[in-house]
Amino acid sequence: YIELGRIWQIILVVGMLLWLFIVFRGVKRGLKRESDKGGLIHLLFYSAIAVPFFYIFAFFIQPDTNFTMADFWRWWIIHLWVEGIFEVFAVVVIGFLLVQLRLVTKKSTVRALYFQFTILLGSGVIGIGHHYYYNGSPEVWIALGAVFSALEVIPLTLLILEAYEQYKMMRDGGVNFPYKATFWFLISTAIWNLVGAGVF
Repeated sequence: YIELGRIWQIILVVGMLLWLFIVFRGVKRGLKRESDKGGLIHLLFYSAIAVPFFYIFAFFIQPDTNFTMADFWRWWIIHLWVEGIFEVFAVVVIGFLLVQLRLVTKKSTVRALYFQFTILLGSGVIGIGHHYYYNGSPEVWIALGAVFSALEVIPLTLLILEAYEQYKMMRDGGVNFPYKATFWFLISTAIWNLVGAGVF
């Protein structure tokens, strides 16, 4: 997605904008019904907007760009777009689905989202330091970057744990939960997120 030719990058952005339009059509009524601009559906739409917006940094890299600056912007895309924005999007989409499954409340999902935003804004720039092995930065930045970057998976993990506790209470209470396959898919997504983005 970074080393594509410029025409393919433009096509990718056009595709993401088309996807954003499809998402907007799906949530348009919910946006009108939700009076709180910081509510769950609004946060879903905001995070969808961020997906194509944060890819714009790829256009800062030109064929004649100094290698150090090109690599700097490449890591911004990899860390803030892939590991940051997609992490927020994962929390909001999975949280939205868990609310629809009646396993978590909107309030706890929005709380997890704001926690994710805080981590992204508070540690995202520091977290990028775990990519600085190539440029001779002091080792402390790599260590701090690794720690802060690993924090990004905590909100989704906490949300999934809350949903699992609710699921266990329903199961132990004899309630037949009809969406087990969907729920286990969301759990597996969160586990791979924890292992891939957090541990590795």
